Amino acid sequence: MSGTGFFDVGQQVYLPKDTLTWANLGSSPYGSWDSYTTWYKNLTSSSTVAFTSAIIDFGRSAVVVPNITLSTAKDGNLTESITLDSSNENIPQFQIEGSDNSDMSSATSVTLTRTSNPDFTSLGAKRYYRVTTTIDAGSNTSPNAISGINIDLNTTTEEEIIESFNTATVDDGSTTARVIPTNNTFTDITFVGITPRTEVSDTVVTGTGTVSLYVASGYVNTGYFVGDASSVSTGSITSVPLARCVSKSTNNFTIQVYLPNNATDTNGTFDFLVKGLPTASINDEGNLE
Repeated sequence: MSGTGFFDVGQQVYLPKDTLTWANLGSSPYGSWDSYTTWYKNLTSSSTVAFTSAIIDFGRSAVVVPNITLSTAKDGNLTESITLDSSNENIPQFQIEGSDNSDMSSATSVTLTRTSNPDFTSLGAKRYYRVTTTIDAGSNTSPNAISGINIDLNTTTEEEIIESFNTATVDDGSTTARVIPTNNTFTDITFVGITPRTEVSDTVVTGTGTVSLYVASGYVNTGYFVGDASSVSTGSITSVPLARCVSKSTNNFTIQVYLPNNATDTNGTFDFLVKGLPTASINDEGNLE
């Protein structure tokens, strides 16, 4: 754990600190005992305090949605939370990092702010996660404090069923891709189940062919060997189409549909079972949920 502030053991909160050095303590206004004991109260309107969590080992590589509950207080008044309004509209700020390396090297990250960028976007499947929380530092007379941060890495999916969807309705005629919209928006679609509801007409080729025999010219007179005649026929069959999911987004997925025998692009009617992680945004209370 690390950050830009310090942990006040007496109050059990994380408080901001400024850039004072020992040289400042020999001059006004830092020449009194009170100034020594409140040396961190040299804050400006742009001051912030950030706290970085320990690295969280999820135990396996997985796509997650972090739910973060932030508790705040005032220095000397732990029952008063900080005010979130237009004066600090991008507070709190959460930076979420994910990596498959235990030291967080090669990490992917996303930074969220309360008003300008509140929506979490997926980092992909990672094993290790870390969260840095930043709040406004407050004023010299009333510094803000972080009193608690709870981080829950959520992997519980939501489900959506799409019934009797005809892929011809999304066939533009220029590509084999069929983009299927979902009713819900997900942080990440993790699974798409496909069930055909209709059949398609396809062709099947049956028959036999000749086996060629090689005999050197001049060794056997003509007419001694007769080859088997070829017999090939093409017929029509009815079967279910083949379909596969080729890509997924937050509010749609793309499939391709083929005839089973000759892999020709086609359409059909399908049921889809979609599973995905729910969305998460910073709310008015400053929590990511």
